[in-house]
Amino acid sequence: MHRRNLLFLVVLFWLLPWGVAEGVDYARWYPYDQASRHARQSGRVMLVYFWSHGCVYCEQMNTFVLSDEGVARALERHFVVASVDIHSPEGRALSRELRAVGTPTFVFLAPRQGAGPSAWQELGRLYGSRPRAQFLGELQHICQRAGAEGGGERCG
Repeated sequence: MHRRNLLFLVVLFWLLPWGVAEGVDYARWYPYDQASRHARQSGRVMLVYFWSHGCVYCEQMNTFVLSDEGVARALERHFVVASVDIHSPEGRALSRELRAVGTPTFVFLAPRQGAGPSAWQELGRLYGSRPRAQFLGELQHICQRAGAEGGGERCG
């Protein structure tokens, strides 16, 4: 009986989508290192959201766009989101590496083979606040670009 249960668990593990098997909650926003790991393992596009405390445009995005149910659903369905405070030690280093000079900045990265900066292909970047409908259109455009350049649907 023990052997049958083990076989069932092994089969179940392989049938489950990778993100579920790993316990990844795509509705959650992760620190960069975790998001990077999840994006690599799942093959999804990583959205790196650079923000800062007291940034009026970040607050506009948070309040009117990113908290919208449709936007949240699109992000959960298609991306792994890394939330980065640009003034934190991690954020200062990442903003230099990814050339995020202000907030809010959204950088979309697709995983490649290898390590280091060349391990990611930049698919696009957005600066500043924008209306919800525009942001949703831009997310869709990034997904289309990811599929065309990645040889498949990388946006989940």
